[in-house]
Amino acid sequence: MKKTILFVLLLFSITNLFSQQNFILHLKNTTNNEPIQSATITVKNSGFGTVSNDEGTFQIVASSNSDILISHLEFKTTTISLDKIDSKTNTILLEPNTIELEDIIVTKEPINELLYKAVETSKSRFNKPIVLNTYYREFVKVNDKYTRFTDGLVDYHMIKSKADLIVNQSRAARLISEDDQTLDVASGLDVRSATTKQYTFSALEKILFDGKKYEDYDFELKSRVEKSGNEVYIINFKPKEELKKYLYKGTVVFNPENYLITDVEINSDQSKLEYSKTINILIVKAAMLDLKVKSTYKVTNGGNYLLAFSSRRGKIKIWNKRKYNDVIEFKSDLVVTDFKKEDFVYNKKDVYNERSLYERGNKYSDKFWKKNNSMVLTDEEAEIIKKLELESKSVN
Repeated sequence: MKKTILFVLLLFSITNLFSQQNFILHLKNTTNNEPIQSATITVKNSGFGTVSNDEGTFQIVASSNSDILISHLEFKTTTISLDKIDSKTNTILLEPNTIELEDIIVTKEPINELLYKAVETSKSRFNKPIVLNTYYREFVKVNDKYTRFTDGLVDYHMIKSKADLIVNQSRAARLISEDDQTLDVASGLDVRSATTKQYTFSALEKILFDGKKYEDYDFELKSRVEKSGNEVYIINFKPKEELKKYLYKGTVVFNPENYLITDVEINSDQSKLEYSKTINILIVKAAMLDLKVKSTYKVTNGGNYLLAFSSRRGKIKIWNKRKYNDVIEFKSDLVVTDFKKEDFVYNKKDVYNERSLYERGNKYSDKFWKKNNSMVLTDEEAEIIKKLELESKSVN
């Protein structure tokens, strides 16, 4: 009898394993057929998830009868079964959230205090210890030319106020030739803080709550009822028009019942660009030209509250009288593909302590970027990677 049960369980596991498929799908706007980027996709009743790229494309590994939940700040949350998607187009259409459906709320409590409450509540609610299995990638551009690329499978062991990184696989490449005079610099981002900054809402803290900076901003609170019937609160903030400062604008979405934040989006206000401060860094001067931060969070069926996706973009100009006059862009994307509540034992010697994943170089055993719900490259990015793979084969 025991042997029969074990056989059935083994057969079920094998069947389930082979029923998993890698779906590559596209998200588009119903009104104008434009691609939808940065939408969060989750396989229901699991921890698996991914995000759509700048062309609205995403890949997800799941069984064909799985339901996926698609959410985006500007579109109605949609649930669809993978076997219901048109296999000819592999396209899912999302309906925009119209402004007319949002109600402005007037409260006695200042909106900045409501936002602070949401931030503090969310910070205290995150599950820790927890292991976030992620796909992480970075690009660096100098004067509009790609110069560096790196990506990898990184486990973030979230422990209290810090995270230990275990890098399972990675690849990295310098995208300019040795005789190219383009400046080759590291990203301004730190892979080690890619989750901790999102778990502490550090961008919101620095922009709004450090030294009562919220006094530089106008706030607006709106309410919207989602397609599911759930109500969400939306806080928009923007600089006061009369201020001559380099400031930001942004949106924060949270659940009014439990005050858990689901979306954060912050952008430099380009109308205030002329007030960007010049700072001295060693032998050069530098000025911030643009900064974009976007994060999404989710509550799983098991009640776990965790990061789902984060994107960071930066653009700075550096110059001096003799040599430099360059615009440097850097961007990173992190997708939480799965998670484990247990804080598994790992060797402290294996913890990755470099600022950039680029330093680890090429250490991979398979094409991990085509698996594990990794973020799909855009056509332009894919051409860059294709070139890298051809160069790698010629070297080997």
